Amino acid sequence: MCGIVGYVGGDNALDIVLNGLKNLEYRGYDSSGVAYFNKNNLVFKKSVGEIKNLQQKLEKTNLKKTVVLGHTRWATHGENNLKNAHPHCDKNKEVMLVHNGIIENYIKLKNELKNVNFLSQTDTEVVAQILGREISFFDDKKVVLNKFLKVLKKLKGSYAFAVLFKQFDDKIFFAKQKSPLIIGVGQNFNFVASDISAFLKHTKKVINLEDGDYGYISKKEIKIFNNGKEISRKTAIVADNFDEINIGKHSSFMEKEISEGGYAIKNTLLHLKNLDFSKLKKVIKGCDKIFVTACGTALHAGMIFKYILETKCKIDVILDCASEFRYKNFLVTKKSLCIFISQSGETADTLSCVLYAKKKKAFCVAITNVLSSRITKMVDFVVPTFAGIEVSVASTKAYLAQLCALYYLIYVFCDVLKLKKPFSVEDIFALSKILNNFCQDKNLLKIIPNFINNKSLFFVGRGQDYLLALEGALKLKEISYIHCEAFAGGELKHGSLSLIDEKSYVFSLITQKKLADKMLSNIVEMKSRGAKIILFSQFKNLKDNATYFIPLKKVKESLMPFIAIKPLQELALLCTKQKGLNPDKPRNLAKSVTVE
Repeated sequence: MCGIVGYVGGDNALDIVLNGLKNLEYRGYDSSGVAYFNKNNLVFKKSVGEIKNLQQKLEKTNLKKTVVLGHTRWATHGENNLKNAHPHCDKNKEVMLVHNGIIENYIKLKNELKNVNFLSQTDTEVVAQILGREISFFDDKKVVLNKFLKVLKKLKGSYAFAVLFKQFDDKIFFAKQKSPLIIGVGQNFNFVASDISAFLKHTKKVINLEDGDYGYISKKEIKIFNNGKEISRKTAIVADNFDEINIGKHSSFMEKEISEGGYAIKNTLLHLKNLDFSKLKKVIKGCDKIFVTACGTALHAGMIFKYILETKCKIDVILDCASEFRYKNFLVTKKSLCIFISQSGETADTLSCVLYAKKKKAFCVAITNVLSSRITKMVDFVVPTFAGIEVSVASTKAYLAQLCALYYLIYVFCDVLKLKKPFSVEDIFALSKILNNFCQDKNLLKIIPNFINNKSLFFVGRGQDYLLALEGALKLKEISYIHCEAFAGGELKHGSLSLIDEKSYVFSLITQKKLADKMLSNIVEMKSRGAKIILFSQFKNLKDNATYFIPLKKVKESLMPFIAIKPLQELALLCTKQKGLNPDKPRNLAKSVTVE
């Protein structure tokens, strides 16, 4: 949540930071702001809403700045207004601070500050005020760093801080604990940012900070400390390409990323084929239980994994959403295999579950798209996905990459346990070609006007189709703001059928032959109540059972989740566009959920 970018370098710093903020806007777009030096003073500019609103405020500002700090906000503490927007300052405006995270003990700290007139409702301002009280304008670097550490030790919670102190007009100070923060290394310039999207246009050299790190960057200097001692961190070269955060010919990043789904599968598969799974295979042989934990779309990918592993491989899997997992006292032991799925590798709820599993001495596996993320340093084995940078809040290509990684794990399980494989690696690879050539179904465009103004829409399926229905409903509700609910077909008679009437539109999936007759019975039940059925299926002989039929490419039934999800993603995108909404920036949501 929230995006931070700070730059020290040439006199075009303000323009560079604003562009960096735009590339981080998927992390939050409730408000934004920048802080910089104006002669001998620290000043800030803030705006509510998207970055373009801030840019308009800055049009008449002298753009020649060499040190600039920027922030784009996803509101946690305090409503979304100008006062709560970052940066925040102390009462003398000698400290300017931006923050990603949550300070859990901020109320206690706030009560300790006497004679301070707080201007916002945020936990962040409390930290800025404490720094302003503790650090004098006349303190040198060494003293400031010592006092900075002293303040950090008082804080409970998570944070990524970037700070300007009035006496240092050539430096940005920083600190990291649990929230993501990295340094971009350049030639006569340096960045501090939430992720590489902020500076990928300028440099691919990255220093991944660890929890407890703090220090400062200047034009030619990077100083990192941890617990009072200066340390060094390795500089890595990232493989990501700036084109991934360039929208190109597409109308939205979501549209672009849907079109890249096949490449996400191909890239992930090519890397996994060269990954050494020997360590994991030993664990699979001796594990007593398998746990899968994730949030949102990643959880739905995990559900597909559980379904296939149980039905095809006869292996029990315990699955739960990360926000609930660690409160249920599951019998996790040192013989358990725990699989955690997180696109960003920074999902707070999921990371908490990793800590829980590690305390139980379980073997932990992470499936993530970011190899430098926190989760990769916490687990015993990493199964990387290679979807590339995903900008749109609604995950599409990353979901396909997660499915690819999970299906490869099924292949590994079958290999270890000498079970018949439900598909081959070549089968998965062939999917990438099918999805890259997938053309938008014109039938979707024709039928959307019929239900675009409905208050509720329903998704129904059985078996793995119910799991796809859950993801289809999530995609549509999160970006179109239409209430969408997914039902298991067999559960309709146990309460949900009461919602169906002649105004209802129901998206039904049938991709499994053995469940087709049962699902058709459910369709008849809904049609008899007046519902219009939009059926997604590879079985063309079922066409007459639906009001509208969306044909799917036919592949092995166990691989149909890859195929069926594409038109569901496109359905969500097209509905949102026809409503005149921005599919990349749904209200109240952000891409990377780094706070609980």
